[in-house]
Amino acid sequence: MDAISTIIPPLPIFIKSGQGILHKGEKHVARTFHVFDLLFITKGTLYMKENGKDVILKRGDYVILAPHYRHEGTKLCEERTEFFWVHFNFSYYYQLVPSIKKDWSNIIKRKGTYTESDLYELHLPRLGHFHHTDKAIEIFSNLIKVEGINLPEERMKQQSVLYNIIIFIQKNALEVPTSTENVARQCMNYIQKHYRDPGFNVKKMAQLLLYHPDYLTRALKKTIGLTPIQYLNQCRISKAKELLMKENNDLKTIASELGYVDSAYFSRVFKSKEGISPGQYRRITFTQQW
Repeated sequence: MDAISTIIPPLPIFIKSGQGILHKGEKHVARTFHVFDLLFITKGTLYMKENGKDVILKRGDYVILAPHYRHEGTKLCEERTEFFWVHFNFSYYYQLVPSIKKDWSNIIKRKGTYTESDLYELHLPRLGHFHHTDKAIEIFSNLIKVEGINLPEERMKQQSVLYNIIIFIQKNALEVPTSTENVARQCMNYIQKHYRDPGFNVKKMAQLLLYHPDYLTRALKKTIGLTPIQYLNQCRISKAKELLMKENNDLKTIASELGYVDSAYFSRVFKSKEGISPGQYRRITFTQQW
């Protein structure tokens, strides 16, 4: 996919943002906008097509859908899929150009003077993966928090948060993942696929990925601040919350589905992470729903 080339200032204009959820068996609607539509996937897989070109988006991936290009879902979601969306536009000038490698020296076009501002030429890939997904989630969440607030001084902050997102995308495009981050990503991908396995262990994962277990642990800890087992439990607890929202799932069944042999151990892990038991979480969730 190509990239957006634009000059700033003036800054891009924030329009609207939100969070989308597509359940298993659903797909993205078909439409054409006259503004940019940024999608950032935080869970699951989204199957899209823009202007006849297919795109598959997984956790950490983003796409910036262009104005006047028809976009639509191409395949039903195979699991619950969650994403942030942001509508924005450029007030002055932009063009879609081939995506090429750039560095910061290419971004600065003019140094400011006492009467003129700095001038920058951004080169934003319209399709990519955030190397620091958790940081991206934090920034996008700051945008969403303001949506329900009607105070003008708070809503005006969304413009600056959008600017932070644009800078984050540009920095992400110029940043080459280190070997440690690449190893950590392999580790995370493996855990996301195998967290339901009751026989999961770090040594087996290390053998399959062709790394020493200690090196895998250090790489993941350095990149996301968690050990493989801590990240495994994070994946399991995240899925547990989703399953607890369904009344017909008992705790023993949920624990078994998540790879826990002992439901009591599952309850202890859940409480240590969330501060409440699975049963309490379920009761609170249903109370809020009704």
